[in-house]
Order: sequence, then structure tokens, then C-alpha cells
Amino acid sequence: MNTFMKYVAITAGGLFIFLGFAIVFTNLFPDYIPSQFKIMMGIVFVLYGAFRIVTTIFKQRKREEESE
Repeated sequence: MNTFMKYVAITAGGLFIFLGFAIVFTNLFPDYIPSQFKIMMGIVFVLYGAFRIVTTIFKQRKREEESE
């Protein structure tokens, strides 16, 4: 994985985490949507963002170990 794609993947993960927190703690969704749904969607976005960041880091470490 080249350096540019690594930064894109980490940035995307960070944006998903930010969006998840924004959904939970702000009024991005209309008021007629139940608060349980907002919380669930926020958690899903945060977990997906964390998953992207972690998998990107592990892929990078694996490639560095293989190249040595």
C-alpha cells in the first residue's frame, strides 16, 4: 500500500468516527427519527471508522515485515 492510499484510508476512518459522534451528539438527523436509531447509527459509524484505521495499520505493518 503506498503512502498516499494509507493516508486516505486513515483520513476516511477519522471522518467516519467524527460523523458517528456528530450523529450521536448533534441534530444531524430530523427530530422525527427515534433517538435509539441515531445512537445505533452513530455507534456503527464509529466502529466502522475504527475498523478502517486498525486494518490499514495492520496491513501496513504486514507489508513492512514482508519487505524486510
